[in-house]
Amino acid sequence: MRKRLDVYHSQTKPLVAFYCSLAESSEDCATRYARVAGVGSVEEIRDKVFEALGGSGGEGVSG
Repeated sequence: MRKRLDVYHSQTKPLVAFYCSLAESSEDCATRYARVAGVGSVEEIRDKVFEALGGSGGEGVSG
């Protein structure tokens, strides 16, 4: 668990900050950032991701 947290803090957290900053400064809104909680079933999380991306949920999406 400690290794996983170390990797998060050294690799993932800086990317989150980078993309947040990029999304805030993007004039054409081409870059977006959304935080999605990974709590729930795979289908519920998938639907949250699609909703954050502006989609209608997971209807008709396979895989």
